[in-house]
This record gives sequence, structure tokens and C-alpha cells, in this order.
Amino acid sequence: MLRWFHVEDEKTFLFGIQFRNRKLVTFFALVQLVVASVSFAQHIYSVALFNKIFYCSFNETRSNTGHFLSHDVIIFDFGLFHELINVQECIANYLDGGYMRCLWCFTQMIALTLTIWTTLCIPKPHPLLLWPMLIIQNAYCFGLVILTIATADKLLVALFHPVNAHLNLMILYFAVGTSINHFFDYILWHYYWYEEFQYIGRTGKHVIPFWV
Repeated sequence: MLRWFHVEDEKTFLFGIQFRNRKLVTFFALVQLVVASVSFAQHIYSVALFNKIFYCSFNETRSNTGHFLSHDVIIFDFGLFHELINVQECIANYLDGGYMRCLWCFTQMIALTLTIWTTLCIPKPHPLLLWPMLIIQNAYCFGLVILTIATADKLLVALFHPVNAHLNLMILYFAVGTSINHFFDYILWHYYWYEEFQYIGRTGKHVIPFWV
């Protein structure tokens, strides 16, 4: 590991400063909860105004959708994929119209809330309380990786042959959001392993769910 950056199960060291992973998980979960909540609010806004689950469009002829629905916040797409692969709607619309996105946002909000409650309110949590967030976060990071791979050629061309500063800014938004979530996933796993070790030490039992 880099000398200025080191992650242990209980703590993370950055430039010699020590951070407890429990607090880092709380912080990143709160940030992601804001992202998921705004994303879910897009569905509520869309249903209330347009009677559609996700009326997202980059088409100027449908400008009545409003600026709020011109971004896919949950994947940090603020027009990036419209510029790269010329899609006229958010990626979720091409999959199933946005229904799975809505369900995903709601599920992620529940998992994030459970994680925040666990880290803030339970001094010695059962490791199983972190499982929902681990599953959700792993799937989330995997999805972001798939999006990155699918547009890697366009991203590289845009980076090495920049067309405009606005496109570079959108790439930066996507890169920062994706990187933070991968870092969150990394810290979350280390924190889970710490709580798992503590739980086994306290109880002498392995962390095995009742259905196994």
C-alpha cells in the first residue's frame, strides 16, 4: 500500500491522519443517501408532473421536462452519455423505462439508512446488519464499471482529444462519483471485516445467517 495511504480493518490512514472506518462509512453513506434521495425524487417529480415513471430526455424539443429531469443523478450522468454515444434519453429509459431505476433508488435508500443507523446507534452491531449495504454497494460499483467499459473508447477519445471544456467537466463528475463509490465499497468491506472479527471474539460464533 502507498506510504501516504493505508487501510486497515478498523482504521484508514491518509497522509498520516487516522480515520476510523466506522466514521468513514457513515460519512460516505450519508453522501450517497443524498444522491439516492435526489434520484428517487426525480421519479416522484416525473410521475407528479408527467405521469411517467422517469420522463428523462436530452431532446430540446421536449424541454418541458425541466432541467431536473435532464440528468441521471444515480449514475452521475449530467449529459455525458448524450455527448458520448448520442442517446436522447437517460440510460435507464432504454432498459425498461426507468422502473428498475426507481426500485433501485428506493432499495439503496433503505440499505443506506440501515447502515447509517447501524454505525451511529449501535456500538456493537451484528455484522449481518451490514450485508444489505455490501450487496447493494457491490452491485452499484459493478454497474458503474459496466457503464465505464461500455463507453471506454469514447471516454478515451474525449480525454486525449478534448472537444470542449463542458464535456471534460461531465467526465470529471462521472469519474469522481464512480471513484468515491469504489472507495466507499473498499472501506465498507474493511469495516465489515472488523465488525465480523469483533463479533466472533465476543460470541465465539461465526457470522452465519439463519437460512444457511
